[in-house]
Amino acid sequence: MTTPLRPALAAAAALTAALALTTSAAASPAAVKPPSLLATNWEQNADVDRTVPGVTRTTWTEKVLDNRTRPRILQIVEIDPSTAPVGLESTVGAGDGVAETVAEQLAGVSAVPARHPVAGVNGSLFKSEKKHPDHVVPTGAEPTTLQHMGVSVTDGVLHSSSCWGSGQGTSGAVIQYGVPYITKLLTELTLTAADGTTVPFDDINRDPGRARGCARDAQDRLVPEEVSGQKGVYTDPDEIVLFTDDYKFPVPKPGLDPTVTTEDDPGFEVVLDSTGKVTAAHEGRGGATAAEQVKVPSGGRILQGVGTGAAWLRAHAVAGTKVAVGQKLRDARLGREIPLDPSVDVVSSFHQVLRDGEIPVELPDTCNQTGPGKEPGTQNCTDSRVALGTSVRGRPVLVTLTGQTQEGNTTTHEDGATLRTFATLLDADELGLIDALNLDGGGSATLMTGVTTHTPPTDRVNGVYVHRHVADAVYAGISGYGMYAK
Repeated sequence: MTTPLRPALAAAAALTAALALTTSAAASPAAVKPPSLLATNWEQNADVDRTVPGVTRTTWTEKVLDNRTRPRILQIVEIDPSTAPVGLESTVGAGDGVAETVAEQLAGVSAVPARHPVAGVNGSLFKSEKKHPDHVVPTGAEPTTLQHMGVSVTDGVLHSSSCWGSGQGTSGAVIQYGVPYITKLLTELTLTAADGTTVPFDDINRDPGRARGCARDAQDRLVPEEVSGQKGVYTDPDEIVLFTDDYKFPVPKPGLDPTVTTEDDPGFEVVLDSTGKVTAAHEGRGGATAAEQVKVPSGGRILQGVGTGAAWLRAHAVAGTKVAVGQKLRDARLGREIPLDPSVDVVSSFHQVLRDGEIPVELPDTCNQTGPGKEPGTQNCTDSRVALGTSVRGRPVLVTLTGQTQEGNTTTHEDGATLRTFATLLDADELGLIDALNLDGGGSATLMTGVTTHTPPTDRVNGVYVHRHVADAVYAGISGYGMYAK
């Protein structure tokens, strides 16, 4: 990857210039494109890692440190199905909502060592939630649940609704047949009772009446931070939430958040079997006593309603009848439906950093975390970055921008850039990227090839730096989509 990788774009530009010269003798010479940020201030390491079949990992090191104590590292992993039978997929690990590291999630993909993922990064944006005081977590699990911020799908199973995004949805990568496609995504969720009555439901696998990180529909209202003590808490007193059988925690009970009264509603709870038949319907949510733990039955689903959502379930989800669950995923950019069949995985974000080889004009220049620079009194944006994209060769690409492990254990190992600076760095002919989606960064930033982790831990627990537990991961795994070179 040492030569420019966007020859098609260069050829198109050259052809346009040539045609312009044939129609106007006075045409001015084409402007010389300035060197990219990557070419100006980054050096490609001589060692290119091809130790894992189907994976090429190229590393770039920052030359001028710009008020930093150690250079940042940019890593590019290209997945090549022409050299090994590999394709891109996603996973939620041991269960949706369960907090695990990327290494743990990838290790759980297959018990067969030969089918272990060949490369992977952390995936969607998410929020960590404290468990309900009455809940007993699964053995070995963290006492937290994780709530997706946007669409998450594995093997056609929807784990969360889209963010509302003023009715336009938010960005996500649809991964199908081993290749990612980045667009705006919007979900449509409905319940239809046996009497034909239909109602929309709000979300999947999270506490009714309380959404984190983004509004799920037009009825969600932001709770002031001085009230909730948290950023981005949304409330809606009238909701229905579905729980799938891969949700591995007990379903929520009322009273998880004392600052959000809408989720205090005891509400109504309905259990569906694999055919949609109502096998139980009762007042209250999550169990009548502190000791009772309600889990989704294997192959079944649970519906929880509060406010008018609970009223609809009481009236229409009658025991012995069937309730049809409608779930549609729409490509808001092209106005088409994406069938939720087993070939489809999805990870979500708020921002696409490259679209058709250009930085989107609407991309903000955000920075969520700053830290002290080398000189006293100065600050650097320390948000580590992760991206998923495609190259000019049509191959999936995983990207991380991070710091290096510090010599001591008193300074964070995290380091990165503002969102637009990250995009500018990726918008280099030397990398040959066409589309790229910004994934969860900061302490979530993790890159693996084989069983080796190439990014430093940045979350501090009991004085020790560890890799963060995440909601889902994107990985290149052994698949039937590989096309061996002749």
